[in-house]
Amino acid sequence: MISKWMTKKSFLVVISFVLTMALFVYASESSPSRQSSSVSIQTTSNTIGNVPIYVDMDNQLYTVTGLPESVTLRVEGTSSSLLAVAGNASYRVKTPNLNELGTGKHTILLQVTGLPAGVKGTVSPETVEIFIENKATIELPVSVNVNRANLPGAYKNGQAIVTPSRVSISGPESLINQVENVLANVTVPENTKADFTSSVVVQAMDATGRPLAVKVEPDHVQVRVPITTNSKKVPLVFTTTGSAGTQYSYQLKSDVKEVTILGAQEILDRLTAIPVVVDVSQLTKTTTQVVKITLPTGVDSVNPENISVEVIVTSTTTQTTETTQTTQTTQTTRQ
Repeated sequence: MISKWMTKKSFLVVISFVLTMALFVYASESSPSRQSSSVSIQTTSNTIGNVPIYVDMDNQLYTVTGLPESVTLRVEGTSSSLLAVAGNASYRVKTPNLNELGTGKHTILLQVTGLPAGVKGTVSPETVEIFIENKATIELPVSVNVNRANLPGAYKNGQAIVTPSRVSISGPESLINQVENVLANVTVPENTKADFTSSVVVQAMDATGRPLAVKVEPDHVQVRVPITTNSKKVPLVFTTTGSAGTQYSYQLKSDVKEVTILGAQEILDRLTAIPVVVDVSQLTKTTTQVVKITLPTGVDSVNPENISVEVIVTSTTTQTTETTQTTQTTQTTRQ
């Protein structure tokens, strides 16, 4: 009887339902353990400083001011994805297409591109107020300002020679309109006594002498400064000092009659001659001396520095004796 009932279709359906429910209950009870065994995914963040800004703009037509030199970028993602960011700097902080904005004042939103999938980037500052102007370019000659404070008094600088002599200045139209001249400042090195050449920075200046934030090409020029001397030829005036006795007289002779002196121009203009003083206090016979030229105050050098002077010594006693003998001879002849 029982075996006959178990073969009925309704009995099989009931048994199948009971087994299904049992499996469902088992699965529900075991799922928490499976969930607890799964690995949770955690996110982290990192801050990257000094990120440059790529400016999306035609630099031949426009200039932009107001952009910071760099920004800070905060990235969020998994540890592995942030390692990918650090190892491959393919990301970029950029402006929108500024050509589409045109000239004038605008507030723009900085964008981040090139980050790996799953990494979020935040720029600080994110919004920036900028000013777009038409770009202008002019060409001007370079003026040179020479600081000669280190030159010795005997030396002076000539007209500086600049290579190249003209430069190109470009920038915002409002600043280009303010350019008054282009200046290269040169300081003569200490104790310079010959021509020198230096590479000098070039600056565009306004009418008040203030440097302007424009681009100068080239930004350095070669400046050659000729160095010459302030020189003058002056005669020598010979005099003696001292004496070996009243019975001696002295005469000075030299082949050198004038010398060349170097010094500040205002000093040279006042000098008309240089005295040469020869000490004859020990001389009793004709001799030749080498005399060093004494530099007048304010004179840096003299050429030649030393000269030969012949000191002709004559004894007055000898002259008197010869005169007496001549007189006596003349009288004897007359008698």
